[in-house]
Amino acid sequence: MDKVTVGPCTLEERDGEIVSLTRWWGEACAGTGRLVLVGGDAGAGKTVLVEEFGRRLGDVRLLRGSCEPLTTPLALGPLRDMAHSLSPTLRRKLTGPADPAEARRLMLDELRGGADPTLVVLDDAHWADEATLDLLRFLGRRIEACPAMLVVAYRQDEVGTRHPLRVLAGDLAALPVVRRLTVPMLSEEAVARLAAGTDIDPAELYRRTGGNAFFVTQVLGDGRATVPPTVRDAVLARAARLEPGAREALDALACLGTRAAPWLVEAVSGRAAEDVDACLDRGLVAADDGAVAFRHELVRVAIMEAIPPGRAAVLHRRALAVLGTRPPGEVEPARLADHAERADDRAAVLVYAPLAAQRASGLGAHTEAAAHLRRALAVFPGRLDADRAGLLEELGRQCHLADDLDGALRARQEAVEAWREVGDDRRRGGALVGLAITAAHLAREIPLGEKACDEALALLAGQPPGPEYALACAIRAKLSGMAFRNADAVTWGERLLATADEDTGPLDRALALLSIGIGRAQDGDLAGLDLIAESVRLASEASAHDQAGLGYFWLQLICVTRRWYQQAERWYGEALSFTDDHGQEVWRQWLRAFRSRALLDQGRWDEAEALATEVLRTAGVDDGRRMIAMVVLGRLRARRGDSDPRPLLTRVGSIMVTAEPVVGWIIGATPALAEAAAYAGDLDQVRAMATPALAAAVSQGEPWLLGELAYWITRANGPAAVPARAAEPYRLQMSGRPRESAELWQEIGCPYEAALALADTAEEGMLREALAAFDRLGARPMRDITARRLRRLGVRDIPRRPTRAAGPDGLSTREQEVLTLVADGLRNAEIADELFLSRRTVEHHVAAVLRKLGMANRSEAARYARRNDVTDRRPTVPPLDPHNVIGHRTP
Repeated sequence: MDKVTVGPCTLEERDGEIVSLTRWWGEACAGTGRLVLVGGDAGAGKTVLVEEFGRRLGDVRLLRGSCEPLTTPLALGPLRDMAHSLSPTLRRKLTGPADPAEARRLMLDELRGGADPTLVVLDDAHWADEATLDLLRFLGRRIEACPAMLVVAYRQDEVGTRHPLRVLAGDLAALPVVRRLTVPMLSEEAVARLAAGTDIDPAELYRRTGGNAFFVTQVLGDGRATVPPTVRDAVLARAARLEPGAREALDALACLGTRAAPWLVEAVSGRAAEDVDACLDRGLVAADDGAVAFRHELVRVAIMEAIPPGRAAVLHRRALAVLGTRPPGEVEPARLADHAERADDRAAVLVYAPLAAQRASGLGAHTEAAAHLRRALAVFPGRLDADRAGLLEELGRQCHLADDLDGALRARQEAVEAWREVGDDRRRGGALVGLAITAAHLAREIPLGEKACDEALALLAGQPPGPEYALACAIRAKLSGMAFRNADAVTWGERLLATADEDTGPLDRALALLSIGIGRAQDGDLAGLDLIAESVRLASEASAHDQAGLGYFWLQLICVTRRWYQQAERWYGEALSFTDDHGQEVWRQWLRAFRSRALLDQGRWDEAEALATEVLRTAGVDDGRRMIAMVVLGRLRARRGDSDPRPLLTRVGSIMVTAEPVVGWIIGATPALAEAAAYAGDLDQVRAMATPALAAAVSQGEPWLLGELAYWITRANGPAAVPARAAEPYRLQMSGRPRESAELWQEIGCPYEAALALADTAEEGMLREALAAFDRLGARPMRDITARRLRRLGVRDIPRRPTRAAGPDGLSTREQEVLTLVADGLRNAEIADELFLSRRTVEHHVAAVLRKLGMANRSEAARYARRNDVTDRRPTVPPLDPHNVIGHRTP
């Protein structure tokens, strides 16, 4: 019989899961750490399974924490749960001055340095805050070198396609340390075994519970022959037999959260210790390391929903009164703010919510900080004053840091207006700078950013010198650089540098050097990169980590768009490590977006596809990160002859319609659309896309964009005058010198462009070279075009088109990816959204997977994937390898 015993209860059908956990624990004990994602529906038995696994291990170092269902999650809540078992240094870091990067490093040290292997259990991760997710991301990328296993349990039915935890799981999916486990519902046979010896009809029990392990145990624990229709009814039936005092204690605990100290339950409920003990005796709560806790969140929710609203508000007011008198630092402001909101105490919300936001921000939980600020603003009196304006300004900053750029834009616009009504020009100037910063990250809002920055400079010029003016100069320089007005970028940087004196800090100098470096590097001067690198160093010295991340962003942007791949590789690893260490997921995604483009350019197409797909999954908004990734995937589809790339590229183009003249050289949507149209034989569309863009590119002057657009127009119109500033490889190609162009492309490191140059001839030898290159890359459209050109020359011994290799299951890379998402429980529409494919394309992939595996349905395929670790075979993205760079020449 497939079951294990846990105390007085029987845990059915979990032997396979226990075996898997035990195997992975053995690997962790041998020094190869593991991150295990344990999913399942509410009540499936995830927590009980993990508890039984830990019990079987015996005397091991166990660190355990849970996320709580507060209105706004508590930053690093799970780490606080396990604080008593952590080092004193880390405990102080969690309760003292906030430093999320240091807290993450100290937690990693806990897992590395212990004499014994460590099992870390993080429960209810679907409620995790942003800082906790950053911690999981940080540990997941480093745990392989630790004798530790991190088990993360979550409700699969509450984690949708855009849920932060699913985004995190997608980000970590390619790591070899990650393992997945799904805890299914019990079978009808298992429910019948559990019901044996009772008066309950097992078939009725299974029909009502659906095999939900928690529901089953609640019914069986009640001792009645009838089966309640819902979990809530089963819980309330047990609670109804409590004495009034015990029920009051139970209600108080439900308002306090999933667990609380007995003295606190007594103080809030006004009942004696004996009433709390009665709840323990009834089995609704359990003793938990000096506290009392609900046996399951479903119990707490059922009790909470049954409390009349007026009674619940009274209990929250009592909790606020009791906890508000505790010594400073003992109770988190987030908990007090939660009770204040539920008690409808607006004055208390205005006190505690901003404090909670400050604490959450300090720990890196910017999403939660923004939620606390919105909570405060929602109860703010109607008058406009400096306090409200300050809250709006801070909300904009937190939304920006949380990657909610649309929310940041709205809040910062409101802050500008609020400071205008207050009459404070200096603060309004600072708010305008913030607005410009956010607008600069949203391609469609670049014009708004320029307007806000100019208005800020005009306001701040009449104010005493301050950091706002320096930042405004830096943002103006950045906007000039994005528009390729390089001389302006240098001028703004030099203006900022000229205002420096002996009191000027390293941050102002860093801002100035960044501006000058951007302008010079984009004009082709490699020494500009060193200025940007010095800016990064100065910003790091000043602990201005976000500014340092911005410097790394520009290093990658310039190196990749100018095709300086060796320089890109030089900085990429360092930049990625810095952003990872400091929890800068937004900058990290930008770096990876540029990297995906570099991989595409260098002919490493499988890696480019894997990385661009990851960026699409993890980036939260339709800014440049997602658009670069979509362009990379669109160009891959066009070059490989896969599904039609134009809907994906058109989506990018529609977003870029107001910003293309400014940042089109970064995104590359128009050249990509022209390329796709050319392969489809739609030359009218090539002209319609590229001709107006070329006119804008001539005035803009960026050589690579200029050269590429001119090249596609010549493909449609035939030979034409070569733009004076076109990049050298394009100039050679359009001037009828294909061999020299191809050699230069090879030196730079772009094999596909080199093959394109060779294919633009009527010379058999060069066409054969191009054909071989297209075959190596898997570029079917250009391969077929080149083969036709050879046939027109009378060549007959043309090699057959090679087929793409399938995986060990006979599945293509895309089919393996689709199967992974099927195993995660996603429907076709969700998979289409995740992979940016049409629903029909996904349906074809799923049908192919079922046919190749010989499976009857999705459930069988999902079981096969989990059993055979198909989820561990996603394409990986290794770091840039200098041996894979074909060559380098500074254009």
